Amino acid sequence: MGDLLYGIHPLYEALVAGRRRFERLYVSKHRKSKGVQGLLELAKQKCIPIEYKEAKYFKAYLGDLVHQGVAAEVGDLALADKEEILNRAIQENETPLILALDGVVDPQNLGSITRTGRAMGVHGIVLPKVRVAPLSAATSKASSGAMEHMLFARVSNLVAALQQFKKAGLWVIGAEAGTNIPVNQADFGVGLVIVIGGEGKGIRPLVRKTCDYLVSIPQHEGVDSLNAAVAGAIVMYEIVRQRRKGINATNGSNEQGRLYTEKGRVENGR
Repeated sequence: MGDLLYGIHPLYEALVAGRRRFERLYVSKHRKSKGVQGLLELAKQKCIPIEYKEAKYFKAYLGDLVHQGVAAEVGDLALADKEEILNRAIQENETPLILALDGVVDPQNLGSITRTGRAMGVHGIVLPKVRVAPLSAATSKASSGAMEHMLFARVSNLVAALQQFKKAGLWVIGAEAGTNIPVNQADFGVGLVIVIGGEGKGIRPLVRKTCDYLVSIPQHEGVDSLNAAVAGAIVMYEIVRQRRKGINATNGSNEQGRLYTEKGRVENGR
């Protein structure tokens, strides 16, 4: 048996998103919670076969994972491409906000970043093909199902992908501790790709060099650097805070934030 998707929220969101093929849903005979009932109703609407299992089934296949008495055989999450991610922002008439992860290998961090990204309106996440956590059941569980709705693009060369985004008019900004520009002093009103480095090693040198500039999160001295998920959440919040403030300040207009064409980059001195 392949990897099982498990947990009420990941399964429910996967069904809502409709981006996976569901082969079969397994439910513990002893689970009667409201969340499970809602999941069952949605699965029945979508004609998903349902099997009721004893607790030993979940123990055998999922061990001590927090599965909440539900699991499913599903197909892989469909991947997007870079253009699809950018087009989502354009179609939604929003200033692009894209994440690029460089070396985030912990599924918990990837899940947390994805969950925050969905909450903050990120249009998609770009992942390298190596040195990255898999889009696995554990990642989906860590994201509380947000992974099922997020667009992910895998690229063989992250530097080349970032350069293509820059040609499309987006600014590429790296989040890295100890840099000279505090995150609250950066201008996030334009289309952005935010690069978040991995646990311990941070952003690789060539990727760092490709960034238009780097921002850091001010911290007290003597405190270890924040992990990827926390740092990413703070940067994403600051971007959203600035953009909403800009909208309010101009009575609903967000023209300044729409300078993500090549002309806009030239006008901003890049």
